[in-house]
Amino acid sequence: MLWFILVSAVAIIGISVFVGRAISKPRGKQMTNQEKVTALKASGALQHRKSNRPTR
Repeated sequence: MLWFILVSAVAIIGISVFVGRAISKPRGKQMTNQEKVTALKASGALQHRKSNRPTR
């Protein structure tokens, strides 16, 4: 009976780890640094940067 509980616990932990890794894999193409900076500028997240301030 004890071996059945241990095998079940190991199986549940193994399945949980497998599903967790499958879910957390990155999807699609990763953005380059230049694309990240452009996206941040477009979203207005870099208001303190001189290059991102609106011109007068």
